[in-house]
Amino acid sequence: MDIPRLIGQLMSVRVVEYLEENPVGLFPIPRLYPPAGPQQVRALEVRAGQQLEAGYRTFLSLSDGLNGFHLTMPLFGCKDWREEDGMGAASLRFLDGLRDTGIPANVGLPEDVTLFPVSVNRDVSQGVFMLGLPERWWWVGEGSSSFFENFADLLKYAIDPLSMSPREYVA
Repeated sequence: MDIPRLIGQLMSVRVVEYLEENPVGLFPIPRLYPPAGPQQVRALEVRAGQQLEAGYRTFLSLSDGLNGFHLTMPLFGCKDWREEDGMGAASLRFLDGLRDTGIPANVGLPEDVTLFPVSVNRDVSQGVFMLGLPERWWWVGEGSSSFFENFADLLKYAIDPLSMSPREYVA
């Protein structure tokens, strides 16, 4: 699993897409941030209530977040949890809405599973969650649901959705 290479590929794809298809600035400019420090990563792990998946931990050691992960979806870093009304808070509201509608149970997630948001789009209709399960990642919203075993698979899918067929339900 070569997270730095995948991040580089994703950034290249997003920059080209931004320059070719986004001349009026509808989507955020793809951007990496300075790395998160070990103490910040540990604090995020405490907030998440679970150990961070190894690939995501590597990502945070390279960049404390990524704008332009997918359209208007950033990948959160530790910095996104510092503000009470920031994107982290919006993602928690999205998670509450998912739970209220029963979507996690409908896709096979156990009732007591730990779900930690790592992305939500600008209109709070899609999100990515790290799960406290062997299948660690869930991308959900706008009528779709996709599960990924690891962070690298999530990145590969973001680069090229046709490159893999994620499951729609927990196995």
